[in-house]
Amino acid sequence: MKRFSLRRLDSITLRVAGVLLVGLLAAQWTADRLYQEERERVLSHLLAGPLAKRLATVADKLEHTPQAERPELLHLLTSPRITFNLATAPLPGSHGGTLEGLQTHLRENLGGRWPVAVAAGKAGKDEDTPPASIRVSLTLGDGQVLLAEHHYPDDPLIAPSRHLPLLTGYFLVIALLALLALGWAVRPLRRLAGAADALGRNLEVAPLSETGPREVRQAAHAFNTMQQRLARYMEDRLHILAAVSHDLKSPITRLKLRAELLADAAQRDKILRDLEDMETMIGATLDFLRGEAGKEAGLPVDVNALLSTLSDDFAALGGRVEIAGRAERPLVARPQALKRCLANLLDNALRYGGSAVLRVEDRPDNLVLIIDDQGPGIPEAELARVFEPFRRGESSRSRATGGTGLGLAIARNLARAHGGEVSLANRPGGGLRVTLTLPRGA
Repeated sequence: MKRFSLRRLDSITLRVAGVLLVGLLAAQWTADRLYQEERERVLSHLLAGPLAKRLATVADKLEHTPQAERPELLHLLTSPRITFNLATAPLPGSHGGTLEGLQTHLRENLGGRWPVAVAAGKAGKDEDTPPASIRVSLTLGDGQVLLAEHHYPDDPLIAPSRHLPLLTGYFLVIALLALLALGWAVRPLRRLAGAADALGRNLEVAPLSETGPREVRQAAHAFNTMQQRLARYMEDRLHILAAVSHDLKSPITRLKLRAELLADAAQRDKILRDLEDMETMIGATLDFLRGEAGKEAGLPVDVNALLSTLSDDFAALGGRVEIAGRAERPLVARPQALKRCLANLLDNALRYGGSAVLRVEDRPDNLVLIIDDQGPGIPEAELARVFEPFRRGESSRSRATGGTGLGLAIARNLARAHGGEVSLANRPGGGLRVTLTLPRGA
């Protein structure tokens, strides 16, 4: 099972979906706040008329009733909806919000006959729901205060929480549709990224399908055009190099024949060695520029058998390669290209270090081959530059070695053609460490 990485959150789909869903939540919250305010305003407006009429009736009866008999009268007038009591002082009143609106409506309906003040009664179930009741104080003509508490009906049909399941389902459906739509919209970008990665390995991959929205078709057409131009450029360059190579072989052969006729053996040997170096450099240059990764199809390769074969080949030439570890399963790769990549790296280790130890680390996502030698290593400033074509590390390693300076460059090109990479590092105990990382399924 692949381990979760925070990089998976760094995608267009999740970013846009996140912005969209946060905006949707904000819009829902705003709509809910507006709904609650409008609901309370309408309720207070509708409640003001009947409540003012009821208060006026009770106040009229109280003013025509002796104070000693008023408590008994209020007990008779009390109902489950409205509770009446006598108080010693009026309420402070409301300043702001829907309760102030209700207070204003009551004063208007009562015509200013009795001073009225409104305050919140019992609190609601939570801070998002209106109060369970409201309290109204009305001051009679003789100064006694009538306190009425109006209870809202405990009816789930008017509770705002009944909308919560509906809004939650609505949000989840919108979120799912948004993710599906964004995934569909971003899919062409993933396809384009995969095609670009495949193009880096092989210029002869199948072109992208030019379908979908107009912008996607334009991007796919531009990518296919770029691929065709690169392929033509590489083909033209190879034809020119092949022609140059052919033209150079004839004069080199003639020079060899003329050198054989020289009477001075020392001069003859020097000239022949220079001509052989020229042929080697021309051949290596053509191999480097031509490459071999694009000529093969990917096949399951038995890495253990390949390493054993290379070890035997170098042993026959006097080199010692020690293999440690095993690949647990075959690696999908281009056999000849992979073999040449490993051969160049091992040859480099044997050339400068005398022997090599190759350690195999088979990981879930990639296969890592680590080659250690006992050579003098490379200065840190030169580690990246030795991959440059014709760049040789002899000034820092060994004056007795030869080569054209293309071995590491070719090896890195072949590794990258497989989607992998080659890196160099000096070992703490001396020598150079070369790490070849190849992705599984390359």
